[in-house]
Amino acid sequence: MNNLGTALLKIVALAGGAFTGALVARWVDDALSSRAQERSHYDKTRYEQGLTPVPTRPLTNEQ
Repeated sequence: MNNLGTALLKIVALAGGAFTGALVARWVDDALSSRAQERSHYDKTRYEQGLTPVPTRPLTNEQ
């Protein structure tokens, strides 16, 4: 009985971890997709105005 309980506990833990991992992966994918879509829209708007896209990293003033 102890071995059966341990095996069931391991299966439940693995299934719970897989489910949680899938939820986190979907959340991250949605966040990255949303950010990329916003950036694309912003760049299209700037292009229509005749402006260049804003650089992804800030320019530094090296002296």
